[in-house]
Amino acid sequence: MNQKTAKPIRSLLITHGQLGLELKDIAEKILERNLDIETISILWGEDGSRILSKIEAFMKRHSDGPIVIFTDMFGGSPSNVCFPFISPDVEVITGINLPGLLKFLTYREKEIPFTELVQIIRKGAIDGINVMGEYLGEKSHGRRKS
Repeated sequence: MNQKTAKPIRSLLITHGQLGLELKDIAEKILERNLDIETISILWGEDGSRILSKIEAFMKRHSDGPIVIFTDMFGGSPSNVCFPFISPDVEVITGINLPGLLKFLTYREKEIPFTELVQIIRKGAIDGINVMGEYLGEKSHGRRKS
């Protein structure tokens, strides 16, 4: 658990469609355990008040400790609905990917400050993005040099 609080760090995945459910499912398979992460799927054309109600209910259930909310894209509906919830104990990380989620899951129980954990997650998500061609050799005019 986090040293700044004796409470576990809670997490919520809010994404377009079923992306959050899939990320959670894949992470559970990789880590071979059930994860304590809730998901909210935003379906196309869905009423935003239902989403806000779900977020508010999550926040009330877990108001006693820090919370990380993951969304799939900055500027999209999942991240936009989260603005009112940001506080010193609630952070929203947008653009989450599998490497970032796995970084959170492997670091959230370590005794590090909440703000440091958020930066570790961000770095893990960014570092998880690579250009495979760079590993295979230099490119020249759209083709790899031989």
